[in-house]
Amino acid sequence: MPETVLVTGGAGYIGSHACKALATAGYRPVALDNLSTGWRDAVKFGPLVQADLMDRAALDAAFAEYRPVAVMHFAALSQVGEAMSEPGRYWRNNVAGSLNLIEAAVAADCLDFVFSSTCATYGDRDGEILDEETPQAPLNAYGAS
Repeated sequence: MPETVLVTGGAGYIGSHACKALATAGYRPVALDNLSTGWRDAVKFGPLVQADLMDRAALDAAFAEYRPVAVMHFAALSQVGEAMSEPGRYWRNNVAGSLNLIEAAVAADCLDFVFSSTCATYGDRDGEILDEETPQAPLNAYGAS
């Protein structure tokens, strides 16, 4: 059996492509997604665990069942307009949900973790080259969270 990688947001656009790349590289991707913005039909390269990042018991069960060697985390809420009207939802999912996932991974001794971020943390910087020294200046709860 190939090594397993847990891909949160694995039914979304980026997550499903990560699953395809992992399968091509010889891993077994397990997509974990609540399907709020992802599509069941996008999960083609391994099993789907339908779960939410806020459900610690479901996360623990997924780690126990699949024993992943790594996590690739793509399960952030990312709609800018919605982040302006529902900032609390973004903070809960993107911060508290990520912390829940990280704690579940550590409890399962799964310490290799890829966190997908966004240039929205830098605010409105069109035309600029961004690097590690660029100051953070998010304009909404999506970029800030």
